[in-house]
Formats: sequence, C-alpha cells, structure tokens
Amino acid sequence: MAQQNLSISWNMQVVAATAISSTHVTVSDLLQGVNYGTTMLLTAQSTSQGMYAGASGENNAALACRTGSLNRSATGSSYFSFTVAANTGYHFLLQSISLGLRSTSSGPQAWCIYSSIDNFTTPLLTSTLVNNSNWVFQQHLINSNYYTSAEYRLYGYNGVGTAAINVANWRIDDLQLTGLIAPVTLPVHWLYTVLSTFQDCVKLAWATAWEQNNLRYHIERSKDGNSFLKIGEIITPAVELVNDKQVYYFLDHTPLSGRSYYRIVQEDKDGTLNYGAVRSIFYDAFPAFFMLGYRFDFSTNQFILHCKGGGATIFQLFTIDGKLIGHYSKELVSGSPHTFLFPISVRLIYKAPLVLVVIQKNKRVLSRLISYN
Repeated sequence: MAQQNLSISWNMQVVAATAISSTHVTVSDLLQGVNYGTTMLLTAQSTSQGMYAGASGENNAALACRTGSLNRSATGSSYFSFTVAANTGYHFLLQSISLGLRSTSSGPQAWCIYSSIDNFTTPLLTSTLVNNSNWVFQQHLINSNYYTSAEYRLYGYNGVGTAAINVANWRIDDLQLTGLIAPVTLPVHWLYTVLSTFQDCVKLAWATAWEQNNLRYHIERSKDGNSFLKIGEIITPAVELVNDKQVYYFLDHTPLSGRSYYRIVQEDKDGTLNYGAVRSIFYDAFPAFFMLGYRFDFSTNQFILHCKGGGATIFQLFTIDGKLIGHYSKELVSGSPHTFLFPISVRLIYKAPLVLVVIQKNKRVLSRLISYN
C-alpha cells in the first residue's frame, strides 16, 4: 500500500467515531477528562443546528470546565480525549482539525491539543475562543509527526468568573481530523503541504522528514478535486537515503481561476507512486494591482503610468480638492507589466499634487497621492 489520505470524524450522535476513511487505524470513543462535576458527555442542549455551515445539530459533546489558566493536573483544566492507533506495520500523521465550538460566560477562552507522545508536554495546536454562547467553526493545521499510537487531549482553559459545578460551559460538535496513513517502510515521510498566492502564481511548499530511494516529485492540479493533471516535476538528489528534513517549492505560473486543487505525488526509483494530501486554494484570475512608477509629461499634458495587474481596470485622476481631471479604462493582461498614458483635461500646474484612484470589479484597489517628480 502507498501512502493514503486519512480522515476521522465524530458527529456527536454517539461517542464512537462516525467515519474513519482507513481500515488501517482504530479510534477510541470520545471521552471526558477532569470534568467539573458529572455532566453528560453527549447532550441535545444548545444544539449547533444552523449555527455554522454543515452543522449536524442534535447532540453535541459537553464539559463543565473550571476557570483559570491551563492546568494539566488531575483537578485542573477539563479536556476531551480520544486515542488513534495504527495497525501493525503502519503509522499515521494528523495534519489538521476542524470542529464547532461553543463557550458560555464562564467557559474557556482558549483551547489546545496535547498528545501522549511526549506525555502531554508540548501543545500541537493552540487557539482562542470567544465565550459568548455562540457556536463558531474553526479549522487549524496540527504540528505533528508520524506515530503508531497516541492519545490526544483537547483542553479548554482561560475561563473567567465562577464556574458552576455540574453545569456544561463548553461544547464541541462535528469534530474531524485529517492526515495520512502509510506503511512504516514508506520511502518518504511527509510533514506538510502548503499553498499560497505569490504575485501572479500559486506557490506550493512541502517538506519531508526523511527520504529513501526517492526519484522525483510530480506536481498535479485539478479543477474538481477528482481528476488531476501533471503540471510539473522536481527531480530529487541522486542519493539512496536522506535522513533529515527536506523542503521543496514549486510555482504554478498559469493557475486556474477560482477554486483549484493540488497534490504532490512522490515517485520511487522502482516507479512506485505515493500520494501526498490534497490541498485547495482560491485564486483570483485578476491579481492585485501593483503601481510600479509614474511621471508627468508637461509638454503634452499627459500622465504616464507603469503598473501590473489583470482584468478590466479604471483609472481616475483628481485634483486635491476632488475635481476629476483624467479618466482612463484599460483591460490589463495578467502577468505583464503595462506602461500607458492618458490626457488630462486641465493644464498641469507644477508642484500641485493630484490623487490617483484605481478601480477593479467595482472596488477601489488604490488611492494614492501623486506628486510631481
């Protein structure tokens, strides 16, 4: 088996995980830890129904939390816990978590994740929470590595005021974890894959913990997340074993407009393919407007502008007191610098500042004071 995506989720109708994407892992029931009293774990009170996109509603998981800073002692901060264990010969990597959360006035204003790997010493994730009794949905990356088995605890803390014993003040719902499941002997151990926009490109960055008999990486892209096409590749160093962290980058110079999906496919020297996690990003086909420079031609009474951007663009030039004296429309070609000029309706007066306004998609993207140079 090559590396595969892993997904684990609870909709809180029962304490057991309601969906596990791989048969190579087992997951424990969701549990309460250090509960301030005897509140029920699953309850239909304060339902999440309609409170955020995709909320399952009905039951949610509840805790009565003590107030105060994080305290991981037996009488300290409350937590939800679960254990993930890979079958013999496999290990897993958790990469992200998403869930709905609700905290009341005495409930947590922060939460975090710890694991048994280091005896709950270093947080894998920390986040804040508003204790206003409203449901919110959060998604976060998890700072983790490959493990064969681990217990995870979601602590709630930084509550204020006086918490009431046996009264739930923190609830969660629609808990989902994503990551990877792989044979222990897999030649590449992935750490992360991150997408970002970079000028007119989509930038992919990924890292591995170690590599063995690695030949190359294929970069693939998809419009729907199902059908992928190769858009590039990176050849790796011709060594049998790399036992330290490796970081790679790739720029997609012709990204798709709107939502698109990317994945990195690793190829062994024997031709075996191992698939990284699928990541998505929204790319605006009309990138941000960049002003590169400008000048005035007093002999022709024109404004000369150097810029970069994409799409239908309107340029307006005003006097300092708001009088429109220049108007120009241009369809900018993405990825290419532009130099153009447009006439001004009044005679330019040396050293009188003007205001340049740039509009794209009915929104002002630039408003800048222009001085004569």
